[in-house]
Amino acid sequence: MRTEDKYEATEEDLTRIAELAEVKLLIQDESEGLGEMLVSEDLDFSIEIKKTLLNEMAQAAFNTTLDEDSFFVFWCENRERIRDAAQMSDEVAEMLLLGFKLAITNGSALSMNCLGALYYMGDIVEQDYEKAAELYERAMDAGCYQSIINLGYIYEYGRIGKPDHDKAYQFYSLAAALSPSSEALYKLGDMFSRGKAVPRDMRKAFALYKRSLQLAEGDVEIAQPAIRLANILIDPMSWDFGVDADPLEALRLFQMAEIGLRRDIADGQYYYEKRLQEAIEGQKKAREMVESGEEWIID
Repeated sequence: MRTEDKYEATEEDLTRIAELAEVKLLIQDESEGLGEMLVSEDLDFSIEIKKTLLNEMAQAAFNTTLDEDSFFVFWCENRERIRDAAQMSDEVAEMLLLGFKLAITNGSALSMNCLGALYYMGDIVEQDYEKAAELYERAMDAGCYQSIINLGYIYEYGRIGKPDHDKAYQFYSLAAALSPSSEALYKLGDMFSRGKAVPRDMRKAFALYKRSLQLAEGDVEIAQPAIRLANILIDPMSWDFGVDADPLEALRLFQMAEIGLRRDIADGQYYYEKRLQEAIEGQKKAREMVESGEEWIID
């Protein structure tokens, strides 16, 4: 069997999708009268919600034979709903995996990348960086540019071995060249700001962060380049690279970052809590610099 086949749906998977969509949950208890006591209106309602969701997921999965990305679109539109249900129901989590497998079988590069991200995060399915990397590779080959960035994370943080900053830099550079996005550019900027794979150069990092901010859409995307730019503007070490200090602009950027990070956390991305604190503390530092009365060089 080819490695990639394990991510494609089999006839048994199709049968299982149908079974899950038609599942009938029965409360069985031989104790006299206990069964009737357990079947409350609230429980019936929750069962009906799950059955409805499973049916909708099955329909979206089977629709991938007509539109390969239909299940991916359904996931994006119902992410919070599915995530919450999957925490309480193994059937929903199983249907999610099966749906993506069927979408992958029908050639959805977006689904390959998304399933890879689910394995990377490990909050719905069991975390598996090897599977994530395999799916990202496959998605990249199928034309998904986001997976190129995601492979950069795999190598930058050593998810399948030791950190390999050279490979990370190659993937971030490739993503920025093929399809410039806010994320690709700020991750490339990180390589220069940290001196990983390339000589440390805060001026280049600043330029990449600035362009990243220009490309960012919405509060969530803005947060990442904003907090990076803000930190540079109040960091004396950055000024040695020819970046002018600007605590007032930094204060504005930290505030923008806080809004986006709070939205991320509200969406379940709790790993941003530390960065949120960084944005809050950054505001305090920038405000102190502004109120100190010193004259700062502002473009």
